[in-house]
Amino acid sequence: MTRIEGETAQAKGADGARRAKRWLESTTRVNAQWVNPDPPAVAKLTFAWPHGGQNFSFDLGGLLKYGDLDGHLFFAESKNYAAPSDLREHYSKFLAQCYVAYLDKPAYCDHFMWIAWSPHDITKWPTLTTADYVKKHVVLHRARVFGDGVSEVDAEALIDEEAVSAVASRLWLIILSEKQETLVISKEHRGVIDQYEAVKGD
Repeated sequence: MTRIEGETAQAKGADGARRAKRWLESTTRVNAQWVNPDPPAVAKLTFAWPHGGQNFSFDLGGLLKYGDLDGHLFFAESKNYAAPSDLREHYSKFLAQCYVAYLDKPAYCDHFMWIAWSPHDITKWPTLTTADYVKKHVVLHRARVFGDGVSEVDAEALIDEEAVSAVASRLWLIILSEKQETLVISKEHRGVIDQYEAVKGD
């Protein structure tokens, strides 16, 4: 990838994260206060692969508000693609990252959101948030999770089944579109709701 292509991809990724934040917060149920690459957010969104000496980070994160989800934390990955392209590979890596993050900080990993502008693997859609699917893709990325030289069979034996199930139960698949992004509550109306909730809490 050339420098110009890399810069374009980074700009598109940053735009996707901002749009995902805007849409999430328009639901009035989300405070997405951590957005990469804002400096205060980077440390909160960054984790280390157990092996290989590399880090990874989610695109955004924050708090859910009100109802049964009030106070829950989430991490999210946004993919601003108009076509499936290599989303399958990105989602595969995302699942392994969720597994690692959950093992590292389970108390902060209430929800993992995959936010994209195109679906992928639609023939497998019902399976994409199952424990078996998560396990399969943790095994696929076993070198970073368990170390070089670990076989597929050994990786399956090393997997924390409880963590796999926990990750699967916390996954959200959110597919957006440009038109859908316009059908959101206005900032003015959102302010009325926030004010109502603030007064109600007094």
